[in-house]
Amino acid sequence: MINQLSALSNLQSVERGQPAEGTDKRHAEFKKVAKEMESLFAYQLLKVMRETANSMTDDKKGNGYNTYMSLFDMEMSRVFADRGLGLQDAIINWLERTPQINKNDTDING
Repeated sequence: MINQLSALSNLQSVERGQPAEGTDKRHAEFKKVAKEMESLFAYQLLKVMRETANSMTDDKKGNGYNTYMSLFDMEMSRVFADRGLGLQDAIINWLERTPQINKNDTDING
């Protein structure tokens, strides 16, 4: 999950306004961020599916079951992201179209 959360910080650190010579590096960074975001999406999907399935059964789970299943879900989400769910291309296209955001633009105090 730490790697998945670092995708959000990677997204903020990607420079979108580089000249044409940096497009390969920028595209590689976008691809990495897109893969992490897809992995995070898959993790959340698996987590909600598991919570729904567990709420429909009366089985008693032992200590550590939730932790183990959470780790299992994280690994499965990485496998799904490696194979691709189809979101990576859409995320990359969106990131490449997004204009550069300056930190000064978001300062409300001027």
